[in-house]
Amino acid sequence: MFRGAFLLFIVCWVSAERCYWNAECPYLMYSTKTPYDTVRGDIRDHPKLENCEAVSIWSLHRHGNRNPGSSVTESIKGVAGLKDEIIRSFESGRGQLCSQEIEDFRKWKWNETLEVSQSFLTGTGYEELYDIAKRIRERYPHLLQGPDGKYYFRSTNEQRTVTSGMAFVHGLAEGTNLNLTVDGPWERDDIIRPYQNCDRYQIDVKGGQQLVDEMAAYFSTDEFKVVQRNVQERLGIQTQLSSDDVYALYEICRFYRSWTATKQSPWCAAFSDQDLVVLEYRDDVRHYHRNGYGSWVNVNLGGPVLKDLYESFDAVINGAGRNVVSYFTHDTMLEMAFCAMGLFKDAAAIRGSVRNPNRLWKTSQIASFSVNFIAVLNSCQESGTQTYRVQFFVNELTSDLCPHAGCTWEQFQGMFQKFTSSNLDFCSLSYTADEPASDSAPRLPLGQEEGGAWRRCGGGGRVSVLAARRAHSSPGLQRDTYSMAINYHK
Repeated sequence: MFRGAFLLFIVCWVSAERCYWNAECPYLMYSTKTPYDTVRGDIRDHPKLENCEAVSIWSLHRHGNRNPGSSVTESIKGVAGLKDEIIRSFESGRGQLCSQEIEDFRKWKWNETLEVSQSFLTGTGYEELYDIAKRIRERYPHLLQGPDGKYYFRSTNEQRTVTSGMAFVHGLAEGTNLNLTVDGPWERDDIIRPYQNCDRYQIDVKGGQQLVDEMAAYFSTDEFKVVQRNVQERLGIQTQLSSDDVYALYEICRFYRSWTATKQSPWCAAFSDQDLVVLEYRDDVRHYHRNGYGSWVNVNLGGPVLKDLYESFDAVINGAGRNVVSYFTHDTMLEMAFCAMGLFKDAAAIRGSVRNPNRLWKTSQIASFSVNFIAVLNSCQESGTQTYRVQFFVNELTSDLCPHAGCTWEQFQGMFQKFTSSNLDFCSLSYTADEPASDSAPRLPLGQEEGGAWRRCGGGGRVSVLAARRAHSSPGLQRDTYSMAINYHK
């Protein structure tokens, strides 16, 4: 069995080195721009707990696939201007690209809508959230029966999260009698975007020197310099590529590939699989220090949303509560929540100067488009007594936070009741209490070595769900989704 797997690796490696366009086992992990389908499970495939029935779901979601932001749009438009030079270099016998890749370059065109829809949710992103909700509806149909007040959804005040919420309630309510709405967006939301108004985070962490130093260390590594030389040689162009140019090429590669049915882009032909492994690490470093364990501030910022989770389930236990509560936010919030729970925590810090291939902190898996954390409260009968069990899923995969059979209510309390005292007092720059000690909560071992199991071969207002249903059925979905949020009623 091992020998067969080894031979498959050799075949895939040779194919990948020859041509990007027909590689049998291309590397699929693109950090925070990894498509959700690359890393997800399927919540419908998890067996029902014996003598139990789900009574409530609480979930936290990153928005779906989006367009690049303003600064990235500007940088990728700049390197897109290299297209003609790349083609001329090939025609002059320079570079290492294949004929099909050059043909794909000739067909490729810059999408001008990117310049007027920066950071907007795409049709692909809409489908991601719609499909997640649809699978939840199919797995837990009994939870979609009840008055509209038994459901609560909220998004941050960005087009991409507002429209992601619309997509989710569309998929959840489709075929039911429910008329669901999405609360918000709120101008300030200290539950699902507490970092935005946290001075200590904005100044000491996001704007701090540590993040700058770690990123400088990454771009100074021998590994990255090898990637820079490889890309220069592979394209065969006279223009000398800076480190920023190389990363912009990676950006245009990973954004454009995420919007195609084949998940390919001619710009990705500039990189070998090993190049992509090295480039993937850049976001891991950046997010570790900006949103993750690089600062105790990040860990504390994950507390308020987990307080909401605990109080939501506690209300159900006490005869109130809701059937479904879902929030739509950003990768920053998901990563902070993971850190507050102690998930994906490596023994050693993630540093820009050295890459640990076996790290748990991998943004491809914990900060992909549409990444999610789903908690399911189950009412059970055990030895004639009513009990409760809580299951946790990350990207629809069972987490090790609790076994598949779920944690008991007492175990859940032991892990989450502490968050009821969460507050944002520490966000003030005048806060002088001692820095909190690192938490020792359990870790979620979803990180895999590069090329491992995750490398798959082969192919203020309210938004009505009715508007989302109409938009979903429109043939212009990919073009029109980013305009939907303009129509919500404030």
